[in-house]
Parts: sequence; structure tokens; C-alpha cells
Amino acid sequence: MKRVLMLSAALALSSAVQAGALDDCMRTEAQTPAVSVCLQQRLSKAEAELTQSENRASAAMRELDHITGNRYRARLALSQSKRAFKTYLDKQCRWVASSYASGNGADQAQAACRADLIEQRLSQLAAHAGH
Repeated sequence: MKRVLMLSAALALSSAVQAGALDDCMRTEAQTPAVSVCLQQRLSKAEAELTQSENRASAAMRELDHITGNRYRARLALSQSKRAFKTYLDKQCRWVASSYASGNGADQAQAACRADLIEQRLSQLAAHAGH
């Protein structure tokens, strides 16, 4: 019973992640191809913003390392965080797509998952930059 509850919670969380981009695009676009285009545009925008945000964070951590004599290795920690996020992003969204089996929505679900998780990462980077 405990495993069933944990699985249900995990599925609910994955659905919550998908709710953002996928729901937004489905609300604004009537046809499936247009939904796919909307998701790709949102994903491309999120990826570009992530690159810019990570570059700014890296520059800030480089400066921090310089000021502190590299005592905290902040830039290295950020680099490790970036790699861990990329691994999580790839594996999580691959799982989301796999959960659709061979259904038509797998590609859309994967794009939405990636857009949503990248947007969450952007929020985290922005919040940390302002601490």
C-alpha cells in the first residue's frame, strides 16, 4: 500500500510539472501541430535564457572565487550543479515521455517537461542571485 501511495505521488508530481507549458500551449492553440510549435518555441526561449543565466552565474562565481582566493570553489560547485541538473532534466523528461508509451503525446510531454524544468531552474538561479 505504501508503494502504491508513493507511486501515485510521483505520478501526480510529474503531471504537475507538465501542467505549465503543455496546458498553456493547449489553451492557446487548437491544433496538435500548433501545440507542438508552441512547445518548441517555449523550450527554445527557456534554453536560451538558461544559457544566459548560467553564464551570469558563472561570472559571479568566478568573481567570488577571486575575492575569496578560491577557498569555496563556488564556480566548481556551480559547474557540478549545472551537470547534475542536465542529467536530471534528461532522465526525468525521458521518463515522462516513456510514460506515454508509444502515444502521440510523448514528444509534446517531453518538450513540456523540459520547458517547465528549465523554467524552474531559471527561477532558482534568479532567486539565488538575489540572496
